[in-house]
Amino acid sequence: MIDMHCHIIPAIDDGSKSVTETFNMAIAAANMGYKGIFATPHYIEDRHETSCKDIENSVEVLNKMLKEKNIDLKIYVGNEIYICNNLLELLQENKVFTLGKSKYVLFELPFNGEVLNLKQIISELGHIGYIPILAHPERYEFIFNDYKKVIPLIEEGALIQINLASIVGYYGSKSQKCAEKLLKNNLVHFIGTDSHDSTSIYNNFEKAMKKISKKVSNDKLNEILVENPNRVLNDKPIY
Repeated sequence: MIDMHCHIIPAIDDGSKSVTETFNMAIAAANMGYKGIFATPHYIEDRHETSCKDIENSVEVLNKMLKEKNIDLKIYVGNEIYICNNLLELLQENKVFTLGKSKYVLFELPFNGEVLNLKQIISELGHIGYIPILAHPERYEFIFNDYKKVIPLIEEGALIQINLASIVGYYGSKSQKCAEKLLKNNLVHFIGTDSHDSTSIYNNFEKAMKKISKKVSNDKLNEILVENPNRVLNDKPIY
């Protein structure tokens, strides 16, 4: 498995606070069966703007240390980009990372309200060769109130990543119900942990996996946990 969404780089956003915590996250992930993690620190203008160079350097150092400690896990560069009107420019000017330097872009929305030009932004990303992945839509008010609002976004070219712990109510009952409906209606392409520390999400891992495995077939579970993330890693299309 490859984790599509994780705040594992220490001390650059609201995720891991230290190198020690990062290694505890890596150990927990490896114990859960993950072989790879896309490091997706927040990029939020005027708040979190860590440079791609600093992210890449951190990932290189962490991978070297993981190898030295015989932890069978590899970290790949990425960002979770907060949607903005100049998202295209940020990508074209190499101010933010795609996932593993592929054409896949992980982005997030405001939790409240609705981005009126969202479909246009998704379309524009597609026109210049990017494939947008919408992070945890089950947590956005306009979607957990009507899960079908992801359908036109998918039709426009977006892929959907839900959070693992949403299915056990970690983010509240509305997000849980929405995640269940998205899974049931075959509207999920990826599952990510969105881990910010070494305990909260990983402690819910087994319970969440049991619930998810009851919602989808084994083939579908393999697709969203293994096949699709590996397609992203290898920059291959997802149909």
